[in-house]
Amino acid sequence: MEEHGTEYVGTLFVLPASRAFELSTTLHGVPVTLTGTIAQHLAAQFAGNDAAGEHIDVRQLSVQPRRVEVLTREIHERHRAPRKAHFLMRVLDGGVPAARQDASVTA
Repeated sequence: MEEHGTEYVGTLFVLPASRAFELSTTLHGVPVTLTGTIAQHLAAQFAGNDAAGEHIDVRQLSVQPRRVEVLTREIHERHRAPRKAHFLMRVLDGGVPAARQDASVTA
């Protein structure tokens, strides 16, 4: 099993209840869609858990392209084809914080 983390820029769609994500990006000039699981600490941020850190508003994530870190795990099993599992680890330029979002709506 091999693991490596990579930063991508693309449109991020998140389903926080099922901890799933879809990232539409380009890789070497070719459009690619990565799908996978959201890391537990990031899911806690999406849920608004104060202990997890700054809250990330999932409704604002797909509005514009985001810079994210995705951990890719290449799994090699005997007598099977290799497969890749993707995990969304961090949103590096997260969604608009709730206080700032409310101020921009009223302005």
